[in-house]
Amino acid sequence: METHLTLREHDTLVRGEVTAQGEWNVSTLAAEAFDALQALLTDKSGELGPVATPTKFSGKDALKLTQWVGLIRTPDGTAVEILPKTHERPGSRHHDPVNSLRMSREVLMRMLVATDERFRAAPPADLDPARMPLFEMLLRSVLEGIKLAVRRGVPHMYVAVQEERASFRGRLDLPRQTRQLPQRRHLLHVQYDEFLPDRPETRLTRLTAQRVLRLSRVESTRRLARELLVALDDVPPSQNIDRDFAQWRLERGHVHFAPLEGLCRLVLYELNPLVGGMAARAQAVLFDMNKVYESYVAWLLREQRPKWTIQTQVTEAALGTAGTQRAFPLRPDLLITTETGQVIVADTKWKRLKPEKAPTYDIPNADAYQMLAYSEVFQAQQAIKEVWLIYPHLPGLPESLTPIALPGERVLQLCTVRLSDSFPMAPGASAS
Repeated sequence: METHLTLREHDTLVRGEVTAQGEWNVSTLAAEAFDALQALLTDKSGELGPVATPTKFSGKDALKLTQWVGLIRTPDGTAVEILPKTHERPGSRHHDPVNSLRMSREVLMRMLVATDERFRAAPPADLDPARMPLFEMLLRSVLEGIKLAVRRGVPHMYVAVQEERASFRGRLDLPRQTRQLPQRRHLLHVQYDEFLPDRPETRLTRLTAQRVLRLSRVESTRRLARELLVALDDVPPSQNIDRDFAQWRLERGHVHFAPLEGLCRLVLYELNPLVGGMAARAQAVLFDMNKVYESYVAWLLREQRPKWTIQTQVTEAALGTAGTQRAFPLRPDLLITTETGQVIVADTKWKRLKPEKAPTYDIPNADAYQMLAYSEVFQAQQAIKEVWLIYPHLPGLPESLTPIALPGERVLQLCTVRLSDSFPMAPGASAS
């Protein structure tokens, strides 16, 4: 029997006898599922080390989650859903759990649709985020992406066909024909090329639709999967996933199928616990909210200020030099150039501001020092020196936060993005 557990970033997960939703940011996970999850997240050869750190809770093994969110499936069928919470007031999940759950899923999917090419086809409105686990929303996003691609045409290619038939087609297969039994001499062994949709990309797509049909428990998603399988009826499912992915090649006329490679990998690799020999592994689809938020803010700025140039993770500058070598390299999250040529340096922070700590709202001193260093290097030649720290907006914060004057006639703007809005206003988007 499958078990679903919903957590939030920075929660604590404790190894216990049964899987149970806890209170005040602590939940338990059955021993078998916990061990599989811990093995995945603490595997030094993998890339998921920052997702959680081992710890102890009341003498029991535990995992302290970080800012990573997404879905983890363990071999025993347990699905662990990790949702963001930094965008909401502390305690909201306990005071209004239904609305908090809905908003967290909506915020995550909205940001992924804007920043991750695998999810450019957003789930339709018939999926209620308050009741629909992230797992089902991901599955539906996969099918919506496949539907968009199939509507634009299924890629075909010429496939060599060998068959025995009563009429002639293509060319005669002489070696096989000369060995034909007397009682079958009225049949011809022929070879010809046929324009078929049987190719690595379509085989993987069909297998993906089949897997979604098997994994989903939502009738509308299952119905869409069956419709797509009818559209791909002439395509056999992939029999060798690794080989077909290695042979994934699309011609110029089939580039609309390119986004499906990521979707197929998501379902065929990441969402399916695989069993190898006697050991089973957990599988995960996880997103670093620091990077997701940074990409989302950059996307908002590009959408709302098209005349601005938005650069992310600029790495060519340094605070100083040691001989001929750079010393203390700098890498701001966003380097913004307005239409007038003014340079604005910004960092995005997936953290909660504290309304009761105005006017600095408990921002660490190190963040302010870092912005001062950015300004010294990137704004040395301009009169107006403005730097931004961009946070999620929380209830209790004013609409506009008081700017902070820094040395050298610099100004630190504290900006917030209201993630609860369907299309939030980007920082500076209303500026002239």
